[in-house]
Amino acid sequence: MNIPKKLSKIGIEPKKELDPKEINHIAHIATDQITNTFLELQDQYNEILAKILNCKMYYSTTAPNISKVNYIYWNNCIYIDESINIYETNEQLYHEIIHYLQVLKKSNGKIIKMGLCEFDDFKLNGLGINEAIVQYMTSKIISREKSNIKIYGIQLKTISPYSYPLLTNLIEQIIYLLGEDAIIKSAVNLNDDEFENLFYNTFEEKTNYIIKNFDKLLEQKNKLFEEKQKGNIEIGLEKRISDIYLDTQNTILSKYYDKIVQNLTTQKEIDFYLDKYIKNREYIGIKENREETNFYDEYQPIVQSKFDKQLMKINKEKQKNALVKYNNRLIEFFKKTISYLFN
Repeated sequence: MNIPKKLSKIGIEPKKELDPKEINHIAHIATDQITNTFLELQDQYNEILAKILNCKMYYSTTAPNISKVNYIYWNNCIYIDESINIYETNEQLYHEIIHYLQVLKKSNGKIIKMGLCEFDDFKLNGLGINEAIVQYMTSKIISREKSNIKIYGIQLKTISPYSYPLLTNLIEQIIYLLGEDAIIKSAVNLNDDEFENLFYNTFEEKTNYIIKNFDKLLEQKNKLFEEKQKGNIEIGLEKRISDIYLDTQNTILSKYYDKIVQNLTTQKEIDFYLDKYIKNREYIGIKENREETNFYDEYQPIVQSKFDKQLMKINKEKQKNALVKYNNRLIEFFKKTISYLFN
């Protein structure tokens, strides 16, 4: 199937290519916004600018059921609906430009990965977590404030209340725990494995499970959208989505603190991570039905016990080390005394 037919099949009808002046405007504005928002990318300013300047962009008409701006990875082009004013801030345009920047290809043109999403011969791995980080980046670029929302029986706070709120909230939780720099650099700088290494070292055997749950959330969200387009009410699907979200959140929370607590070696570290856990509540989703128990509340006495035991272990080691040092000083003292008496 040729490109126009493939595009038409998904609801995109190209009209005309953007001229160099329009591309130049988009490239400079987008590069400025991306690098000013994420300072860790400032040393890549020229590389990002050059890549966007070389992007093929087309005005198009799009079907009502798809986004007004679309990056199509198989022909490496961005299609912008004719109703979009490219001289005004547009969230969807930034979102698709970031996707365009993420693509890494082999010399034969075959895509290896797109940000945190890896391509193999049979399926895409990490599409959900990559979509989450791109939406997080987009929301930060347009300076959106965090909002409290209720969705699928869950109350949560997110920087992206209108687009992928559950996925974005989960990536915000991960960023709270692991920091922003590594994940942003890995999402755009395709040769940077810092976040992947940090992610796997932190969540260990649960890492792939978490990544697959992000994919499941995206898949179920798309399925729900399709059903609603048909006029179907899918309460079961909404429950499925909320269950996957809560399971993913609980796995992230418990695995992180189970891992981190056992590696703490000072009272200062204990205090820091205990405070981190308390503040963690601001980032998590809570069941809207207050009569149902929430994992955070159930897990709190467990993690508190872990902190207490680790503190006792630290103090015991500290006392043991203090006693060893004291005994060593006594031995040295007696050695000097004996040497003095017999010389």
